[in-house]
Amino acid sequence: MERYFKRISDELKLPQESRERIRSQLASCQKQLKQLEDIPVKKTILKPRVSLIAAVVVVVMVMTLTLTAAAAVVHLFRNDIIVPSLDDIPLLSSENGEPGAFGVIGPGGHPPVALEEMIASNRFKSEDWDLGESINGGVVSEYLRWDSVEVLSSDPTLRSRRIGREDGAEKMEYTAENPANLVDTLTGRVMFDPGWLGEHYTYAPDANLSFVVTDADGSYVSEYFSALYAKKDGKGYVHVEMYNTAQEDYFTRTYIIDGSFETAYYYTSADGHEFLIEMDNGNVWAECRTSHTNVSLRGAYLTTDEVEELLDNLSLTINE
Repeated sequence: MERYFKRISDELKLPQESRERIRSQLASCQKQLKQLEDIPVKKTILKPRVSLIAAVVVVVMVMTLTLTAAAAVVHLFRNDIIVPSLDDIPLLSSENGEPGAFGVIGPGGHPPVALEEMIASNRFKSEDWDLGESINGGVVSEYLRWDSVEVLSSDPTLRSRRIGREDGAEKMEYTAENPANLVDTLTGRVMFDPGWLGEHYTYAPDANLSFVVTDADGSYVSEYFSALYAKKDGKGYVHVEMYNTAQEDYFTRTYIIDGSFETAYYYTSADGHEFLIEMDNGNVWAECRTSHTNVSLRGAYLTTDEVEELLDNLSLTINE
């Protein structure tokens, strides 16, 4: 089931048509960005996606630009790039002049994990709540290890605990029987409405998690949300994950060769967010990445119509 990375070391040439396309897209981005104030760019190293092998990459990011006029916000979507063949992937030089590397994602060929296994995997935090053994983990690599835990509430309506480090950083962690109760634990940087999901899918009780991390000075570092929902007929499911980081999301640029997945295409949701939807052997992935945010769906046995309907009804807002 897991998608894979493949390192490419052979020198590849970028066709003229691809060069012109990139120039055109970058020129469009630059024109829109001149209308905005400069945004400082910071760098951090994030935990890689579970299905990927990390690679150091120096690439041109060909970005799709969406301007939300009402809020005057520009989202630079950083989703994986679909290309016709390996010859359409630019190979740039790294800082030391050596040929750069890049990742290519494939479907892996395995069928989806069973719903029962997904439920068991996503309940581990709730089941450990009072034991306090599963306190480690996070989004930003500097904040993966933790030292202490204080359980504030074990009420299944909304469990809460304070997890600390010796340096003074803090992670407020939550689980609940119904994942809808976790929405208010987030900061509002990523906003969504789980109401439609709750009506059309069945949530897996206690198979969810949210947390907000602050540093030793109390400044925002990152936040995370995940929840598992099953189809009403019991034949499929969707695992929703969202995270945001204060620093710019520094991740590996990856490509997809057209035809390697049974289905792979870009879809713009009703609220204007670009998702890359991939399907293969019963597996479904849908992901939207921006400079600070990642919203992803991992599903099993969903149709394209079901995925698009779900994305259209997330009522997603990304505030960056």
